[in-house]
Amino acid sequence: MLEHLRKQQYQQGQRDRDAGLLPKMESSIYMDGYRQGRPEGLDGIVQYFPSAESYLKWKRGRVSPPST
Repeated sequence: MLEHLRKQQYQQGQRDRDAGLLPKMESSIYMDGYRQGRPEGLDGIVQYFPSAESYLKWKRGRVSPPST
């Protein structure tokens, strides 16, 4: 019974995420489903740099200027 409820909350979190809705519950199971499969975004990248300046230097080094 409990496993069924956990599965329901997890799947509801995934459905809300896929629909582009903000989280509706604070349940950890729901939030696990909501976060699962989402891209990390900038926070997931910046955390590996000691400062914002070092991230920007790295970013500028990766991006090539447009061709003319």
